[in-house]
Amino acid sequence: MNVLIVEDEPLIAASVEDALSGAGINTRSAANAAEALALAERTRFDLALLDVRLGYGESGLMLAEMLLESHAVPTLLLTGLSELPDHVGSFVLGVLHKPFSGADVVAAVHAVRRVVAGQAVEQQPLNLTFYGGRRRDQQDVPAFMALA
Repeated sequence: MNVLIVEDEPLIAASVEDALSGAGINTRSAANAAEALALAERTRFDLALLDVRLGYGESGLMLAEMLLESHAVPTLLLTGLSELPDHVGSFVLGVLHKPFSGADVVAAVHAVRRVVAGQAVEQQPLNLTFYGGRRRDQQDVPAFMALA
């Protein structure tokens, strides 16, 4: 599984990357939207983990929509925000709420993998909220099913 991590805080990005790499998951990191889109042009990602608030006023929400529409990359958002816009569930698989541990990140990615494969999720981190993110061209099909 290839996972794109987009996080502008180097320590958080390194922590997430270390946890996933330690679990045998391939990762690539980007600090901003431009880097993320450039990586998505060159690499097929199965999932993106995006910080909602990237530096320099960039929005992880906008990047999630771009990655889904342009590169068919489903997304889990990483955020410390208590509230997100109502429409966020239309284009992301879910939200992993900060603070989270490396084990939480690994469990969230494994939960997504099981959902994509059509399997039951036996255990997921308590701070993970699943949505049925949808593609604009397939309004009735959850993104994780359309992209599987």
